Amino acid sequence: MELTNGEKKLIKYLRGKGYVTSDELFKVFDKNEVASSISWLREKKIVSVIEKPVTSYSIGPEGEKVLSSGLPEENLLRIYNSGHKKTVELEKIMGDDLRYGLAQVFKNGGQVVNGELVIESDQKIREQISGTRSALEMAKSGNLREQDAQLLKQRKGFVNERVRMERSVKLSAVGEQIPLEQLEENEEINQITPEIIEKFDESMSLRPYDPTLYAPRYLPGKIHPLSEFIAEVRGVMLEMGFKELKGQIVETAFWNMDMLFIPQNHPARDLQDTFYVKGKEDIHPSLAKKIKKVHERGIGGSKGWQYKWSKEEASKLLLRTHTTVNTIRYLVEHPQEECKIFSVEKIFRNENVDATHLAELTQVEGVISGKGVTFGVLIDTLETFYHRLGVKDIRVKPSYYPYTEPSLDVIGTFKGKAMELGGAGMFRPEVLKPWGIKYNVAAWGLGLERLLMTVLNLDDIRNIYRNDLSFLKERRILKNVFES
Repeated sequence: MELTNGEKKLIKYLRGKGYVTSDELFKVFDKNEVASSISWLREKKIVSVIEKPVTSYSIGPEGEKVLSSGLPEENLLRIYNSGHKKTVELEKIMGDDLRYGLAQVFKNGGQVVNGELVIESDQKIREQISGTRSALEMAKSGNLREQDAQLLKQRKGFVNERVRMERSVKLSAVGEQIPLEQLEENEEINQITPEIIEKFDESMSLRPYDPTLYAPRYLPGKIHPLSEFIAEVRGVMLEMGFKELKGQIVETAFWNMDMLFIPQNHPARDLQDTFYVKGKEDIHPSLAKKIKKVHERGIGGSKGWQYKWSKEEASKLLLRTHTTVNTIRYLVEHPQEECKIFSVEKIFRNENVDATHLAELTQVEGVISGKGVTFGVLIDTLETFYHRLGVKDIRVKPSYYPYTEPSLDVIGTFKGKAMELGGAGMFRPEVLKPWGIKYNVAAWGLGLERLLMTVLNLDDIRNIYRNDLSFLKERRILKNVFES
């Protein structure tokens, strides 16, 4: 039986002993060498190994804080005994800590009567404070017992818990019967180097290597799948001849909504769909004048929305709800230009977060403006774009969007699953004519996360952002997914 010097040392050390923990072995031998020897000897049935979880505790950040500044219930009791009993007064003194202190006081017989804290006897509270402080001191010193840990676990941030697997090793009957002469150490080569190769001869002893033995998987680092998907989409757009635009997260309602002929009484304006932020921004009078006319009376045969447009409403600040705000700003600044532009950026919707909805998502928008740009050109471009992402069987159906007419929704098949991919359409004259934009404008938008869910075979959109390390390490590179 072939044995390395490290294995021989370990066998001699374990002879006549019962189970020895790996922590004890690490004090005697090199940690890496003994771990390797244990694995090899286990495969050869020379040692038996048992593993059990061992829990250790250390003081948490909140525990450190209250040890020096006092437990909330401890401070509350001190302030109460100094004469402050009204909850209004206590809140002024203690702030947010009052509710934590009251929670513990209520557990130990305290109550609030007519706006005043009443503690008939503080003995139970003092005992609880003493027990909690004692447990925190033990956690700080690293000597916390399990029963005391249960007390601290009820309080967020008071204690950190760490579970590790403890290995214990013992020689098997096979190992105990190995003759001593077989355990004599000799000179061996553990690693092949250029120097060893140059002077190697048959008298040299190489450490045995068994290529059939288990080896841990090598999982190289990968960028986040959403970042990788964004790069993939960006690459497709650039290959198709599009130029990328960048915008700002905080926009005015004027650029985000009014410039796109979205009426000020549209449901998308409500807080249910839009995150408004504090503050307002002035709108240039000439821009406001044109938009007011378009919304109230229309342009070029359009009747507008027939309501009184408010500059005050338009000046509100919000988190952009789409990247089309980048597009319209570019088109207004380049009204005579033929262009192919796109954005891949974050947008924000005031959604209830669940398995299929996020409040923050990534949108890709593509826009074509120029001679001969028609609805047919838009559909052909959509098919090209989605086919390059691996989405097949593209279909379109009529839809409605406030700033495009005609409008459509895109449906495609990816990995055998039919899914709605996004919306598209031709910009309305009310969006283009006020600024003298010369050509037709075709545009489409896609939320990346929903397509990425299918790519990664996820059933909950929130998992994209949960950063599960095992999932991130073991997932396939997206390029391979698209090509498969």
